[in-house]
Amino acid sequence: MAKAEPRPAGTDELRVFAQLLEGRKTAVAGAVVMSMLSAVATLLLPLQVRDLVIALGQDERPIRPMLLMAGLALGAGLTSAIGSFLLARAGEALVSEARFRIAAHILTLPLRRVRREGAGNLVARASSDSSQLRSVVDVGVAQIPSSLFLAVGTLIAMGVLDWVLLLVVLATFTIAGLGIFACVRAIRSGVERQQNAIGSMSQQMTAAVLSLPTVKAFLAERQVASSLGHSVDDARKAAVSVAKVSALVGPTMQFGQQLSIVAVMVVSGARLTSGDLNIGEFAAFIVYLLQLVSPLTLLVSGFARMQAGLAARGRLNSVLMIPSEDSGATAAVEPSPTAPAVEFDQVTYVDGERTIIHAASFAAPARGLTAIVGPSGAGKTTLLGLTERFLLPDSGRISLCGAPVEQWPLRQLRGEISYVDQSFTLVEGTVRQNLQLGRDGDVPDAELWRALETLGLRGAVEALPDGLDTELGRAEDLSGGQRQRLAAARVLLRDTRIVLFDEPTSQLDSENEERLRALMRELAAERAVIAVAHRISTVQDADLIVVVDEGRIVDRGTHEELLTRSALYQELVHGQTLRGGRGQGAAPTPTSPPMDPAPAPEPAPASEPAPVAGSEAGAAAR
Repeated sequence: MAKAEPRPAGTDELRVFAQLLEGRKTAVAGAVVMSMLSAVATLLLPLQVRDLVIALGQDERPIRPMLLMAGLALGAGLTSAIGSFLLARAGEALVSEARFRIAAHILTLPLRRVRREGAGNLVARASSDSSQLRSVVDVGVAQIPSSLFLAVGTLIAMGVLDWVLLLVVLATFTIAGLGIFACVRAIRSGVERQQNAIGSMSQQMTAAVLSLPTVKAFLAERQVASSLGHSVDDARKAAVSVAKVSALVGPTMQFGQQLSIVAVMVVSGARLTSGDLNIGEFAAFIVYLLQLVSPLTLLVSGFARMQAGLAARGRLNSVLMIPSEDSGATAAVEPSPTAPAVEFDQVTYVDGERTIIHAASFAAPARGLTAIVGPSGAGKTTLLGLTERFLLPDSGRISLCGAPVEQWPLRQLRGEISYVDQSFTLVEGTVRQNLQLGRDGDVPDAELWRALETLGLRGAVEALPDGLDTELGRAEDLSGGQRQRLAAARVLLRDTRIVLFDEPTSQLDSENEERLRALMRELAAERAVIAVAHRISTVQDADLIVVVDEGRIVDRGTHEELLTRSALYQELVHGQTLRGGRGQGAAPTPTSPPMDPAPAPEPAPASEPAPVAGSEAGAAAR
């Protein structure tokens, strides 16, 4: 089977305004109405200043214009506050929905693509970038429309009061406008650089925190901090670049205002002298001129904030447009009970320029234990990743229970497989949540305790502060071997045809290794168990052992058969013997030298994804 091309993404891109209105039309309409009412009240205020000045000039009591001024000012403030609250509530709902969409879509992405993008970068998209959508909502729905209405209304009122002075104002503000236009264009590109730098910084910080025990063990805090410092400094430089351009907007606007005031004062003297303008109209015009700066400033700052929001939307859409995993066929497959559980037929897998698997062919029976052994980096874990369809082969055919994997709906295929990865991954949550991972309904406590007892974990979990409901991974946690057994206990709670173990005994002592071996034998009586292992003692009783070297299947057979004919298998067995004699859980046989424990699994190469709880996930070549 040739590597399939990814299907187009099933997730539509984010359309901020259309999705803002979904289910929130009343709230958004109310916010717009309130902001417009605030703008109307602000527009009427200078006219009351005119009436106040005229009343004072004619020695009349100015009670009415003063009351109207106070009422308009209060009304403008109240309507603005109500509109802001309604819009903030709707905007936060939109941001929440966007975050959920991004997080949900990330979980559907191919594992290699998740690793390529980086956990920290993706988290930054779902957190800081999505927060920037509030800028688009606040500015696009309320700030820009109301400011534009207020600015246009102010200019019209100024033209009604004196069209000559209005022309003077327009001429002077045009000079400032040209400079502001250049600033806004520069802000857009600067914001994109800033958000990209923040994403890179988040990625490096996430990686540093995940590797903190190693960093501390090697006294590398300063070295790692120095490396982080470069990404932090890049983010600082990008932010300073945006701030530098943004800082020019205010002074440019003030320059336009001051230039207008000087020009209006010069021209208005002649207008007042000729009688074309009275003192009340002049006072109102000056108030409008002073008031004009506010909506114009809001317009300019609004467009600048919109650039940040639109850049964030672009980054969010770049994630949403990444194609999801191919969900496979739509029609359910009827598994064959007699066909091999997993069959590889001339399967080749290439990563970049490197061929990881070369024309691999083997068949794991429907029942029994199949072991995959070989040196580190031979491609063993990649074979499991191809079985789960974490990875897609470049050529050849993989079949599951008699049907090619591409004919299986992805959910059905993975529903037939239980997988314990080499990182014995647990999700962040309680013991109960980890045991019930992927289950639609609750599993009775008695069944959970029975699974834990089978793996020798009941006592350890009972000792936790909240038992099954203890949160793992923070204040309370299990040891490495206990976490490994907890991950294995999930297998007992899933009724699947195939069970994959990736180096299941790497951190177990002899007693718990024997427990896991007993579990594997019990499972193999009714299911297909496929185990990648370094410890020959774990798999020497396997029904089939597949020997892998440099991505090639070099031999297959039983333990005794391979000892008689496979030089590589003999080397693996002999190499373990030389490292210290009899190993944990290894029962010596006439054909089997005593074994010692294999080393802990190596981390996956950077070019291959390896499953990591809560962040990156994938399958690495081993």
